[in-house]
Amino acid sequence: MEGNTVAVIAVIISGVTMIVMVGEKLFGGGNRLAAMFAKLDKDTTTAISLLRKDLTDRIDGYEGNYRVGLDAMRANIHAMQIGLLEFRAKMAEDYMPKGDYGVGVKEIKSDMKDGFSRLEQRLERIERPNGKTINPQ
Repeated sequence: MEGNTVAVIAVIISGVTMIVMVGEKLFGGGNRLAAMFAKLDKDTTTAISLLRKDLTDRIDGYEGNYRVGLDAMRANIHAMQIGLLEFRAKMAEDYMPKGDYGVGVKEIKSDMKDGFSRLEQRLERIERPNGKTINPQ
């Protein structure tokens, strides 16, 4: 039995030795293999850096577009506010001679307040990263 065990161990050692020799032939020894891994590491690091830069540039672009959109919405809301104030002044002129000025102004103020409240809530939801309002009404 011991003879068989020694023979098996000898075969295993011979196999490992042969694998090491084949590896050295294929990869040119330890220095060539180390050089191949160093080149792979360098290439991988360069590729990751390029991907990171590309991703950062894209994110910056999207953030810029988001800001432009929010600024445009703010400008539209302010334009609507000015338009509604002009409408209110015109309605006041129209209702003043008829004596219905108080009723018309009250309705207009109520409508404007409700409309601006809804617009401000929408803008707040858009500006928050998670899209949730703090004080929903």
